[in-house]
Amino acid sequence: MPKLTPARRVATMDELTQPGDYYCLPDDDEVWFILPTADPSAPLRRDHSSPSAWQATQHNGRHRVTRPPWTFRECPDGSLEIRASIGCNNTDGTPGYYWHGYLDEGNTWRQLEA
Repeated sequence: MPKLTPARRVATMDELTQPGDYYCLPDDDEVWFILPTADPSAPLRRDHSSPSAWQATQHNGRHRVTRPPWTFRECPDGSLEIRASIGCNNTDGTPGYYWHGYLDEGNTWRQLEA
């Protein structure tokens, strides 16, 4: 069964600070987000300058998806739906994802089982 967690759409990139936050302007071709699995007590990683820092804080970084290949749908409630699934690849060289799921209508992250 998928794990559902709240999402929060924010109005500016500066407000992108908490697990589950996402940012997109209607005419943009990219969405920036922080995974709902991020640790709010850990620092937010803002760059990829150090491989060791990347692995230690992979959930706590700003992530991005673009269209294409993803599609974005503005929903009547003001939330955003992203399709296809979002997969964050493992950083240790093993196949698979450390996070895999969707942003659904109603401001909900839906994490798929591994």
